Amino acid sequence: MDLSDLKSIPQQRLLLYLGLLGLLPVLVFAFLLFTKLENLNQLELQVENLKFAAELKGKKQSSNQALSQAFNESEHHYIDKNLETLIFLNQEAEHLRKVTNDPNFSNNDVIRKRLDFLTSPQNRLSFVEGAVQSTPQFQEMTETLAHPVEVDGGDVEKILSYVEGVNIGSFQAPPGRPQIVILELNLNRKPTGKSEVFELNMKLLKREFLQ
Repeated sequence: MDLSDLKSIPQQRLLLYLGLLGLLPVLVFAFLLFTKLENLNQLELQVENLKFAAELKGKKQSSNQALSQAFNESEHHYIDKNLETLIFLNQEAEHLRKVTNDPNFSNNDVIRKRLDFLTSPQNRLSFVEGAVQSTPQFQEMTETLAHPVEVDGGDVEKILSYVEGVNIGSFQAPPGRPQIVILELNLNRKPTGKSEVFELNMKLLKREFLQ
């Protein structure tokens, strides 16, 4: 475009063009500044996310350390020694013993079979161990009852006290408990006479922290 072409452009339009040209550096600077601020905001967001992840990891590690310290003296055979040795429905069994020991007792197969059941391994907790899952911090396995057992209200409280590691009623949990989580617990009332009897079935998760 030569000088003659410029003279042919109306003055108002020429002033508009010159004004736009004057604004171009300002617009370029504003764009660069906006882009820089946007990148800075993204960087700040990434830093905040990293800080949050670090705090979350720190809390998780502290929680794992606290759990590890709480169970560092756990007994590997806790379930075998403390749960699988429990005897249930003691009052009913004692009553049936008195009945069968009475000289006037007529040989009743129903009573004898009931007493045999209550005093046999059929009515003891017997857990089947699942596959061991290991991490650098702990190992864990499921413990599933091989068969249901019959219990009364006091028996349920005792089992839960031993499993949860807390005092329930007059029952106090033995020492050496590993971390135990109840995965399933089914309790169904059985139609019996005067006594309250339940059929109990359960599945546990036992976790042992590695030293």
